[in-house]
Amino acid sequence: MKVHCGFIQGGGAEMDPVDIKYVKKCKFVVASGIFDGYDIPHQPSNISLRSKKLFCFLMVVDEVSLEFMRENTTVKEDNAGGKWVGIWRLVLLKNQPYDEPRRNGK
Repeated sequence: MKVHCGFIQGGGAEMDPVDIKYVKKCKFVVASGIFDGYDIPHQPSNISLRSKKLFCFLMVVDEVSLEFMRENTTVKEDNAGGKWVGIWRLVLLKNQPYDEPRRNGK
């Protein structure tokens, strides 16, 4: 089954082309989100090597949260420009459709 992620170009929240290219390669996704800079990504425990290869772990963030993470944990950048905190690939959303972080998270 093919499920579209719901982010439509020009329709609100926009993903960086680097992240779009990465996400298109994902077959299975574990996704979460942090908005308004209230937390950092916590690493899942007991993840097998097979699961690490099979699943994409995506953490959707806004600019405030990305800055908070850069100040409070190690954010690494890969050669393609992707940002990572441990196993989590950070997907920055720009031009979010709502002013309220809770609504954007849903």
